[in-house]
Amino acid sequence: MKTKILFVAFFLFQTITILAQDMASLKAEALKSYKASVSMNFDAIFETTYPKAFDIVPKDQMKIMFEQMMENEQFSIKLVDVEPAFSFGEIKKIEGKSFCMVDYNNVMTMKFKEPMDNPESMIELFKSSMEANKVTYDKLTNTFRIEIRSTLIAVADDLTKNQWKFLNKDKENRIFSMLFDEKIVKALGL
Repeated sequence: MKTKILFVAFFLFQTITILAQDMASLKAEALKSYKASVSMNFDAIFETTYPKAFDIVPKDQMKIMFEQMMENEQFSIKLVDVEPAFSFGEIKKIEGKSFCMVDYNNVMTMKFKEPMDNPESMIELFKSSMEANKVTYDKLTNTFRIEIRSTLIAVADDLTKNQWKFLNKDKENRIFSMLFDEKIVKALGL
C-alpha cells in the first residue's frame, strides 16, 4: 500500500513539475516573441513563429509584407515597447500538440504623412476594426496611438521539437484554420 501511495505521489510531483517547466518556457518564449516584434527584428520574429506559417507565406515575402505595412507612402507604423502584462490560458494537449492562448498589451503609433481631414472617424475605425481599447490622436505630429489587447496562439509539437512557437490570432482565425484541422480549431474555441 505504501508503495502505491509513493508511486502516486511521485507521479503527481512529476506532472506538476513538468507543467511548471512548460509554463516557465512558455513565458520566456512569449517575452522573446514580444521583444522581437517590438524591435522589428525579422530574423528573431521568424524564429519565434510557428514554422508551418511559412508554407502559406514564405519568409522573404513575409518580410516584404511587414516592411510595406510598417512604412509606405501613406503612413508609418512603430510598435511601442510597453509592459505586455501577459495572461496565459490553460495549456491544452490536442492530438499530441500543446496549445495555449497568450493575451498581451500591444501598443503602436501610426503616423500619417499627409494631414488628416477627419481624425475622429479614423479613431472610430481603429476602435471597431482593430478592437482597440484606446485610440488617441496627436494633431501636432499627425500620429495615432493605438492600444490593443492582442492574442498569440502558442503551439508546441513535433515540428517545433516541443519548443513554443507562435501565431498571431486574427479575428477570423484564417491562418490558424489553414494550418490545423477543424477538431483542433473547435477544441480551442476558435
